Amino acid sequence: MKLDGDTELGRKLRNQWLVPGYPTMIFFTVEGEEIDRIVGFDGNKEPYFQLVKDYSNGKNTLKDLLARVKSDTDNAKLNFDIANKYNDRGDDENALIYFEKVLVLEPDHDSEIYLEAEYNVAESKAFNEDNPGYLHHYAQNCSNKHMKYYAYSSLTRFFRQKKDQANVIRTYEEALIGLPDNASMMNSYAWYIFQNKVSDYYERGINVARKALEIEPEADSIWDTLGQLLFEAGYTDKAIEAMQKAVALAPNEASYKVNINKYKEAQN
Repeated sequence: MKLDGDTELGRKLRNQWLVPGYPTMIFFTVEGEEIDRIVGFDGNKEPYFQLVKDYSNGKNTLKDLLARVKSDTDNAKLNFDIANKYNDRGDDENALIYFEKVLVLEPDHDSEIYLEAEYNVAESKAFNEDNPGYLHHYAQNCSNKHMKYYAYSSLTRFFRQKKDQANVIRTYEEALIGLPDNASMMNSYAWYIFQNKVSDYYERGINVARKALEIEPEADSIWDTLGQLLFEAGYTDKAIEAMQKAVALAPNEASYKVNINKYKEAQN
């Protein structure tokens, strides 16, 4: 069965099964028990299809990993894989248990699984205990730029959910100091300013978006952000130029053309 998650039935089942995003493929037994799930798709068909075959044969499923860890309790990677299985299911309580085991078992504190486990523990505690300090400490002290980006992104999400605009902005500003070459973080900040109509920060958002474009000049989404901010700030001519750049880079994106027409109408 294939379902659109934004239909009435899709939303109901998405909430029932705690679907974290699209696409998510869930495997069930004939009795309706979840076997396992695949969250996301990176475009590589062969590894994806291999997972389908493995799960259909009961290999590398959550049930399989839990059985294996009983005789290999000190295996950090095995505990990490189980934690991610629970994480994909939205089972934060069990995911946290296994991520914390990884922090005890993994000797290399610079390894990928240690850093990811540390991040997941910080994120889980921050949201479950309503305390952003866990994420803030991790973000400030993490030397891995990839994980630092995820930590600051989660921290801004924490404050956005609370509609705490001052701390959202403070977090973005701190993130840009720690990640001075991260165009995605810059675009996210600039888009937040546009989306939330933070008019006192329009000029800041424009400058941040332009800095992002110095790093990734072929990113149509950043040209879109810049164009939208320029228009909101009253720079209609420059907004049209920016949006035309976005169209040139992504001619099939209809929203860019709609925006150009909107801006041109505003000129008249």
